[in-house]
Order: sequence, then C-alpha cells, then structure tokens
Amino acid sequence: MSAFEYAMVLISIIIGLGVTHILSSLGTAVHRLRGHGKPLRLELNYLVWVGFIFSWLVQFWWWEFKWTTLGTDIDFRLYSFLVLYAVSLFMQAVILVPHHLAVVDDSWEYFLSIRPWFYGGLLALNVLDLTDTFMKGWDWGIRQSYTWYWLVVTACAVIGLLSTRRRVHLAMGLLLFTWSNGLTFYEQFVLGGW
Repeated sequence: MSAFEYAMVLISIIIGLGVTHILSSLGTAVHRLRGHGKPLRLELNYLVWVGFIFSWLVQFWWWEFKWTTLGTDIDFRLYSFLVLYAVSLFMQAVILVPHHLAVVDDSWEYFLSIRPWFYGGLLALNVLDLTDTFMKGWDWGIRQSYTWYWLVVTACAVIGLLSTRRRVHLAMGLLLFTWSNGLTFYEQFVLGGW
C-alpha cells in the first residue's frame, strides 16, 4: 500500500460517513413523506442543495486521486490538510441535513435557520478547495474553467448570506449543482483515464 493509499483510508471513511449521513436521512424523509412519523415538507430548493453537497463529497474523493499523478510525497502536513478538508465537507453535510431530519418539518424554514452556517461553511469550503487546487500545481489552479467556477461559488455564498428569497436560493443551487457536475465531467474527459 502506497503512502497516498494509506492516507486516503481515513479520508475515505470521513467522506463515506458524510455520504451515509445524507442517504440515511433522505431515507427517513421518504418514510415521513409516506406518512410514517411527523409530516415533512420538502422543497426542490433544499433537495438541490443536498444534491450539491452530496456531489461535492463524491467528487472530492475522486479529485484527490490527482495527487497520484503529481509524484508528490504525502507528508503529515498534506495528510492533515486533506483530513481537515474531508471533515469540513462532512460538517457541511451535517449542518445541511440533520440526523434523520429530526428537527426538520419544513425544509425551507430549516434552510433559512441554518443559512448563515451553511453559506459561511460554503465560503470556508471554497477556500479549502482553492488551496487544495493550487497545492496540486499552479497550472492546475489557474485553469479558466476552475477559476470561473470558484468565483461563482464565492458569489453565490455571499448572495446566499444576504438573500432570503426562495427563487434566488433555488437558482444558485441549480447553477452550482449543474456547474460542479459539468466541470467534473468536462475535466475527466480532458484528463483521460487517471
């Protein structure tokens, strides 16, 4: 087992816990929507943001394998940074989707109540992502596709902190969900099979 593979074990567990947390909570939502337990009002707005964070968790795990192509030695500083990034993603998932949606009756009201935490966390994650990207190399960090995406995520987080309008949050969530997944698919085609 290489040093990178060894380091990725803990990171994979943390990311796996975030994915499991979201999926098990959504499973609870399905039961509540079917009439088992307290009534639940889910909006597309909330589900889009849950989908965005879910895809970020999955994509983070995949993009970290870029390190294997760089010939970089994984030292404790890099390992610690990657663990911090993974924990931050996990915490963002927990903020957005509480355990089994226990405190959520109306997803819009809940989203508004966590809005400062969610968008503040999104800003922090975006800084971590920028750091991670530039640590992989200057050329990797200044790709035009990534630069525009990073700026749009930052703008959406700031707007999200200021706005309480449903349509604004839905539009931003749809934009980021589509763009993040589109960017990953685009980059994977360009990079080939690594």
